[in-house]
Amino acid sequence: MKPLQFEGGEQADAGFGRRPRRLLAKARFEALLFVLLMLTVAAVACRDRILEQRIHLTPASLADGRYALLAFSDKANGGKSRAAAVAPLHWTCDTKPGFAYPYCGYEIFFDGRTGSHGIDLKNFRGLTIELAYRGPSKTIRLHLKNFDPRYATRADADTPKYNRIEFDAMPGRTQTQSFTISDFGVPDWWLRKRQLSPSLSHPQFDNVTSIDIETGTESTLGHHEFDVRGIVIRKALLSDAQWYLALLGFWVVLIGVYLAWRIGNLKGEVERTGALQQLAERQAEEAEETARRDPLTKVLNRRGVAERHAALSADGGIAALIIDIDHFKRLNDQFGHSYGDEVLIAVAALIRRNVRPADTVGRWGGEEFVVLCPGVDSIEAQHIAEKIRRRIEHFHFGDCEAVTASIGVHRTPAAGPDLAELVGFADVALYSAKASGRNCCRLYRAGMAKAA
Repeated sequence: MKPLQFEGGEQADAGFGRRPRRLLAKARFEALLFVLLMLTVAAVACRDRILEQRIHLTPASLADGRYALLAFSDKANGGKSRAAAVAPLHWTCDTKPGFAYPYCGYEIFFDGRTGSHGIDLKNFRGLTIELAYRGPSKTIRLHLKNFDPRYATRADADTPKYNRIEFDAMPGRTQTQSFTISDFGVPDWWLRKRQLSPSLSHPQFDNVTSIDIETGTESTLGHHEFDVRGIVIRKALLSDAQWYLALLGFWVVLIGVYLAWRIGNLKGEVERTGALQQLAERQAEEAEETARRDPLTKVLNRRGVAERHAALSADGGIAALIIDIDHFKRLNDQFGHSYGDEVLIAVAALIRRNVRPADTVGRWGGEEFVVLCPGVDSIEAQHIAEKIRRRIEHFHFGDCEAVTASIGVHRTPAAGPDLAELVGFADVALYSAKASGRNCCRLYRAGMAKAA
C-alpha cells in the first residue's frame, strides 16, 4: 500500500525548505541594495575628490621648456613700458607714460604660442594662485584666454576670449588667492570689440590657450616685481550634471533589471495597472508643472505666480517688482521678433540669476516680468530692483547696442493686499519710472498717479 502520509510529509518538507531560501535570497538582495545605496551616497559626498584633476604650474614645472613664456608690456601698442623675465614666473617691469593705459605682465602659452590649440577646461572648477608682488599697482588681473574660431583668429592676439578675474594686490606680502568659475567674467572692452551674440558673451573654458598675469586696470606708473610661487588649475573629469546623470543612469538600469525580474516572477494585472497609474500620475504632474511655466522664457506664467503667491508666508511683508523692457516694440521692429524672443529669454535668465532663492520670478505678459520678494523691507526691495536694472543695462545683447528696463516696486506689510492689488501698485510705480525717462527704478508712494 502506498504511504500517502509519508509522501505528503515529503512535499511539506520541500515547501518548508523553499521558504528559508526565498528569505535568504531577499536578505541578500536587500544587503546588496544597502551597500549600493551607501556607495552612491559616498559618490555624491566625495564627488570632488573622485572627479577633480589639478594642473600645477610652478617655476620648476615651467623650467623644462614645455610651455612658451613671455614677459610683455604696452610696448607692442606703442607704449614705453618695459618688462623682463628674471626666471620662470618671476618678472619685473616698469610702467611709463606714453600709452593711454600703461600695463605689463607675463603670459604662459599652453600651445607653444600657435594661438589655437589649448587645454580643455570645459569642466573648469577654479584656480588658486600664490604670489608675492612689490609695486604701486592696487589690483592684479589674471586672464584665462580661450580660443574659439567663431570669434578668434591666430593672427590677432586680442581675439581669444579674455576670461578675467581682478583681485587686490598686497604689496610686500605673499598672498594666496582662490577663485571659482563664477568669479570670472568677460571684460566689456572685449565684448564691445567683438560684437558677439548673447550666447557667446559668457566666460568660456573649452580651449584655453594661455594664462596671463598683469598689472591692474588702474595701473600706477612705476616699478613692479612679480614672483609667482605656483598656480593650480582645478578641473573635473565630468561635470556635476554628468556625474549625477551617470549615478542616475546606474540606478535606472538597476531598477529596470529589478522590475523586469519582478514582472517575470509576479502574476496578475494589479502590479501592471499600478505601474501604468503611476506613469499617468507622473505625466499629469509634469503637464501641471508645464501649465505653470511660460514656454519661451521657462519662468512662471501668471498662473504659476499666483499659486506661488498663495503659498507664500506673509511674515515680514512682501514686495512686488514689475520689470518692463524699454522700447521693446522698437527693438522688435528693428531686429525682428526672433531676436526679440532671444532678448526676452536673456532678460529672464538675468533676473533669475540676480534674485534670492526664496524669490518668485514670472513673466507677467509681453515684455513685462514680475518678481515677488517675501520678507524684505522697502530698501531691500529697491536694492534687488536696482541690481536687476544694472545687470540688464550692462549685459551685451549682441546686435542691438543696449537694452534697458524700467522697474516699479511696491512693498506691503504682512496684512497687505492680494496679488492683483500688490502688482497694481507696483504697476503705478512702473509708469512713474517710465515717465521719469525709463531705465530707472521707482518705489510706489501714496499719491503717485498712473501715467496716461
